Amino acid sequence: MKKKILSILLVLCISLVPTLLVACDEGETGGEGEGTDIGSLPAADAGVTVEHVPSISYDTSDNPVTDASIKTDTLLVSYDIDETLTLYLDKETNVTVSDGETYTANGKRYNEYTVTATGAGDYNLYFVTADEELAASYTYTVSEAYPARTRFPAMTGLGQSNNSSTGIANAHDPSIIEVTENGQSVYYTFGTDNYSQFGYAIRRSTDLINWSYVGVAIPGFNESGAAPSDSNPITESNELYDIYEIVSSDANWAANTADPRDENNWTLWAPNVVEAYGGGYWLYGCWTVNFGQGHSIIFQCYSESITGPYELVYTENNNPAIILYSYDGWEAGANALDPFIYYDTDGKMYMAYGSFSNFGIYAVELDPQTGLRKDGLEGDDLLSGSTVSAAQRYGTQLVSNGTEGPTISYHEDVALYSGDPIAYDKSNVTYEDRYYLMTSSGSLSDEIGEEGYNMRSYSSTTATGTYAAKNGGSRGSRVSGSFSWLTPEDIAAAGDDITLAYRGGVTYSWAVPGHNDMFTTSDGRNILVFHTRTFFDNTGECNSHFLTVTSYAFNSRGEIVMNPNRYAGERVRKVTAAEITGLGSNGNYVFNYVSSSDYEGSFNGGYASTGLNLTSGYKVTYNGSEVGTWTLYGDNWVYVNITDSIPAASGGQTLSGEFYGAAFPAYFEAEYRSGISISLISEDGLDCLYLNQTFGAYEE
Repeated sequence: MKKKILSILLVLCISLVPTLLVACDEGETGGEGEGTDIGSLPAADAGVTVEHVPSISYDTSDNPVTDASIKTDTLLVSYDIDETLTLYLDKETNVTVSDGETYTANGKRYNEYTVTATGAGDYNLYFVTADEELAASYTYTVSEAYPARTRFPAMTGLGQSNNSSTGIANAHDPSIIEVTENGQSVYYTFGTDNYSQFGYAIRRSTDLINWSYVGVAIPGFNESGAAPSDSNPITESNELYDIYEIVSSDANWAANTADPRDENNWTLWAPNVVEAYGGGYWLYGCWTVNFGQGHSIIFQCYSESITGPYELVYTENNNPAIILYSYDGWEAGANALDPFIYYDTDGKMYMAYGSFSNFGIYAVELDPQTGLRKDGLEGDDLLSGSTVSAAQRYGTQLVSNGTEGPTISYHEDVALYSGDPIAYDKSNVTYEDRYYLMTSSGSLSDEIGEEGYNMRSYSSTTATGTYAAKNGGSRGSRVSGSFSWLTPEDIAAAGDDITLAYRGGVTYSWAVPGHNDMFTTSDGRNILVFHTRTFFDNTGECNSHFLTVTSYAFNSRGEIVMNPNRYAGERVRKVTAAEITGLGSNGNYVFNYVSSSDYEGSFNGGYASTGLNLTSGYKVTYNGSEVGTWTLYGDNWVYVNITDSIPAASGGQTLSGEFYGAAFPAYFEAEYRSGISISLISEDGLDCLYLNQTFGAYEE
């Protein structure tokens, strides 16, 4: 994250060549108020790249149960081999820095530093050339060991037209992008139209917690100010008129067939926004001819501003910028919905897409300079009647099952452990660079007794290779399904008014979560953004979507595990056994076992259970009886083995087996406290087990 700094006093410099930590003398920096003005230095083009962002935390509690390892991590930078850079810190700072290895590779110079926290909060780093030019500046954060008490935004405006007071309500199919505004990171989500909107809903946040509605991305309203409809169709003045002409001419266009799902004709689905070559932003959108029928189109728009207005792009041949049109339906290939842009390590650009058919997820290569198809197909090549084969138009298949909403994230050096967790041997840890694909399976509109939306992950060592789940089979490893942190006792106590349970915390229940975006922030936090629905009250009715943000990590098998709590500013870090057993009410946990994509079919009907304890002797007990073992290994990997089945409080389900996961610092909305959450995946990859520490009493 780059940040322009004005009037900064310098007290410490680190020479990169040779790598020696030295203190600049007072004569160099001057006294108070007389320091070098870094902000006034001319900019240098030194090609500085941060290869690894320090992930460090500081425990400010009176009786810490962490250890010193959470305070220290590595900063790795690369830059032009002919440059000589000096690293400066602020005079008043909350970190120390010591030198590490310096080496050259691939025409670049690399320098590694050890950064150690001395307190929590932001700190600044500045790289200056030998000619006293500012090569780069960065602002990073030393996180609190546990997230501070967080007040999440109120759920206002559900089921109403979005306006300036709308926050996280009515969000659907969100994708996220980070930009720099006035030297600070700002996050934008773009989502599917709903509630009388047209043109994609934009939301903005500076902290990934509080969100405000910005407006629509594409100026798609008609002159009347109303969203398009069958009675108020798009006119030639509309930005997407040329796309409308294509989809409305399709024989499957719902308005042509008197389809009862007619209203979905006027919905633009699942946008994805990325930086464009040369500046500005590309928006990839999609429009379906008839909801659920596989006839859809993906198109490209452009804007100089992140918030739009986005305009339809035209090719050099004056054709509207169509990436794909699945006019031949699911009989020939994947549905042209849910575009997601990603890049490989060589800079090649791809669009993953696909929706809800047995053809699964596909990818086509794009030209990174135009954002259009690399193979040059355009215009009539992609329209009905084309002589281009379906195989060429649809591209490469990544996953072959009935899933949708792809997002792909590349992660370097994913740690993998193949040995026995109980007898952990660090020498058996290997590292692998992986592309992770996450999709959503099941029904978007969950009802009791049917499979609802649930997130699944796959991985590959190549950008377009077959994506698979080592455990979980062809359906992928489960990341989440519907669950609630409410217990049956909470529901009973609330009576007919479900909003009374846990102080009206509708967000304690995540119903049919899905269509997510995986995203790594500029300061190295792995974030998961997705939508959930607001019901979990035994009515079986689908209510409004809302925006949910959490973090993710990897278990020892390289599977994605999700923090089952909303993001509150925490950082995934090393965790100690003392934290797992010494916080909360003596190692007591409330837990959820997501064992079915139908929440009523899950353990305890999808509701939370109490009575689980992780002891300092690495035993798992349930209501005082020993039922298994647990261990902490690596930095934050957790293994749980339930050998004696735990019965659900209601229903005939039981919990048993081996689970692999990770421990997260987390904020528990139900108790207004922070602590440790543990997220695990079953041995077969099909089920999730979530554990939240419980403190036994609310902290007011």
